Amino acid sequence: MSLKRTIFTNSKKSTLPILVAVFLCYTGMYAVRKSFLAGQYTDLDLGKNLNTKTILIISQVLGYLISKFIGIKVISEMKKEKRVQLLILFITFGLAMLGLFAIVPPKFKVLAMFLNGLPLGMVFGIVFSYIEGRKNTELLAAALSATFIFSTGLVKTTGLILMNDFHISEYNMPFVTGLLFFPVFIASVLVLKYAQAPTESDMMERTQRVPMFAADRKKFIRENGMGYFGLVAIYILLTIVRDFRDNFIVEFWAEQGFSGAPQIVTLTEIPVAVVVLLIAAAGILIRNNAKAFSTAMFLTGVGGIIVLASTILFKNNILSPITWVVISGIGIYLPYILFHCLIFERLVALLSFKGNVGFLFYIADALGYLGSVAVLFLKEIIGFKQSWAQFLISLNIQSAILVLLLAAFTIWYFRKRLVKKKQQIITSNIYST
Repeated sequence: MSLKRTIFTNSKKSTLPILVAVFLCYTGMYAVRKSFLAGQYTDLDLGKNLNTKTILIISQVLGYLISKFIGIKVISEMKKEKRVQLLILFITFGLAMLGLFAIVPPKFKVLAMFLNGLPLGMVFGIVFSYIEGRKNTELLAAALSATFIFSTGLVKTTGLILMNDFHISEYNMPFVTGLLFFPVFIASVLVLKYAQAPTESDMMERTQRVPMFAADRKKFIRENGMGYFGLVAIYILLTIVRDFRDNFIVEFWAEQGFSGAPQIVTLTEIPVAVVVLLIAAAGILIRNNAKAFSTAMFLTGVGGIIVLASTILFKNNILSPITWVVISGIGIYLPYILFHCLIFERLVALLSFKGNVGFLFYIADALGYLGSVAVLFLKEIIGFKQSWAQFLISLNIQSAILVLLLAAFTIWYFRKRLVKKKQQIITSNIYST
């Protein structure tokens, strides 16, 4: 009996293997993209008093950023039969660049990291295309989104263990980490290959997902641009905060006296993942698309309040570093994950336009990482004169206030947009009769 017949006999039985597969698939990507963050690279002198690790991060994120902009077209127009070969090609290339990073002379290591990031930005859109447009998309997307919180800590912890316990050099560590996760990645891709497509019932409730070409993309922006870019602005802020926290969490913990406890990177993210993903997955219980979207936007505002309040308490020494990282992590990741699990998915269904989530994601992601790169460049240009804690405190407070204001605006805009849409439908029905 074939793998397809054995695992995917009906839609209910297919949920669990797809759920596990998307989690493991994107964890494999993170092993190729994020494992190098476990290193410090203090002996790599790039001159001009530059922070070496920051330059490596900027180089990789620039490649990743370009990939996101390319993905606006590639992912939105992608044909289903190309997905498997693109996934394997992109991850294999990224892993090969980590191999080069380990062996090339110092001045070429920055280039190797740029090339490593270049294909990886399109992996999310390919993986998400397997799960969008289903009645249980929120549940499946929660498993995919779990990697943002849990797997990034897992691969960095793996890298730290390889260096501390197995004496792998920090330059070889990223390649070895990626290689360890590669077989799991390949297996997960094969499972996704045989995943059952959305059913007729799925398409009736969430609309059919089809490629979006240039004319379709322009039409969507023309009709919904102001509200959509309000959402994008929120996503940009969340990406900047989340990315900076993720990139420099090892340094933050070292500054707080936890350099000898690599497991703290993963352990502090577990409660964040559990709380956020349970809330996000519960989105499948809200069948009405308008209610689901409104609830997600309300929770986005709640996330902003959590970040703001917890950061002020930490700044005033009322919360410990561990408690602050966990609580603020929930506030940051709750809206961030809701964008991936619910907000864009339900917006497509709510507005009833024929297209796919990939287009909405890739504009937001591209601009989000552009913002992240801008913050990193600004940090290097003006010079980093604060502690990591002070920088994160300022970033969290400013971003949380802006998120609250933007969330209020987007809720108002789309409520007004939906009222106008209903009036147009009523008018059309009157004239047709």
